[in-house]
Amino acid sequence: MDEKTGKTAVRLEHLVHDAKRCIGIAFPYDTKLITAAKAAGARWSALHKRWYTPNTPEHLRAIFQAFKGVAWVDSTALFAKAPAAKPPAALRTPAPERDSGTAPPAPAAGRIPPPALSTVQQAALDAMQRKLEIARYSPRTISVYLSATRQLFLRFPDKHPNDIRTGDIETFQHELATERNVSNSYLNQMVNAVRYYYKDVLGDAKRVTFIERPRKETKLPLVLSKAEVAALLKAPDNLKHRAMLALAYSGGLRVSEVLALHPQDVLFDRGLLRIRGGKGNKDRTTLLGRSTAELLRNYMEHYRPTDHLFAGQDGGAYSARSLQKVLEAALAKAGIAKPATMHTLRHSFATHLLEQGTDLRYIQALLGHASSKTTEIYTHVSTRYLQGIINPMDALDGV
Repeated sequence: MDEKTGKTAVRLEHLVHDAKRCIGIAFPYDTKLITAAKAAGARWSALHKRWYTPNTPEHLRAIFQAFKGVAWVDSTALFAKAPAAKPPAALRTPAPERDSGTAPPAPAAGRIPPPALSTVQQAALDAMQRKLEIARYSPRTISVYLSATRQLFLRFPDKHPNDIRTGDIETFQHELATERNVSNSYLNQMVNAVRYYYKDVLGDAKRVTFIERPRKETKLPLVLSKAEVAALLKAPDNLKHRAMLALAYSGGLRVSEVLALHPQDVLFDRGLLRIRGGKGNKDRTTLLGRSTAELLRNYMEHYRPTDHLFAGQDGGAYSARSLQKVLEAALAKAGIAKPATMHTLRHSFATHLLEQGTDLRYIQALLGHASSKTTEIYTHVSTRYLQGIINPMDALDGV
């Protein structure tokens, strides 16, 4: 039982099962918790005496969703460094006992042990994690924020986290930008994480008010033509693969949104898709094309999905990496050489809507963008107006 929330604590931890890294789910016997674990796609390990799922962001998200309102999920141990995959303890030769007064063995040659946080640093990071979980940040955001803040703490190992000043943070930023040459995206993530810790956890907004952000990069998204999208969607022979790719384009969905769909989210009678808990934990509805609806009806008739609309081999949610591989195979078969990703289908959906004359405000709503500025990037990608402009070179006489 967690003292602060009054709810039963479900502990997530690293687990190696059948030589694969998994998420172990530990809790006292309780039928409600068992039902929640099954809803998250977990299986029981008789060897380890606990439930487990594959260690993927999709399964972690499913766990948080399944236990929401049922139990408090403690993922502190899970965000620690994962152990190497080893055979189960029963299959290993036990190591000889070591006298507790002797020093631990030195690390193997060429292997540097990961740096450890001090007790107060770990306590600060635990408090940050608890705050993020209470605020219902996504598991991926929690992981990113904790990792970035941990790097800051490790940069100043002799300082209490509360004693790291604005100048120290700027020194760390400068090292990231000049010595490590990290991307602008990583720098922004670090700023967001550090701001959250000092502003929302420590309550000291002044300390991070003036820390600098990197200049924003303006990169236009890659977009496929309508002909390329058509060829891509026709390429897969597998019905499930075709349905996933078609749905991603037809609704302009993020990968996580495709994988989080349930059969009841497909509103056939209205020609819409219901997206629950999208980015920023926001619900919305988006389009379901007629041809995609027909494809989905065929898919659902053959596969009979119950929990997740697109389930993986283990019964849980389909993995993002597997879906990207499906896309890569379809690109190769369709003869498309562009370095497209699943997000390219979302960009293509938005750009094609704009070129058809759809109002930018409707596109913003369909994509679930909080700001219209995010959606305006597609006005720079669309060629609708550019193609109607006469090049002055073509109007020159005798050239």
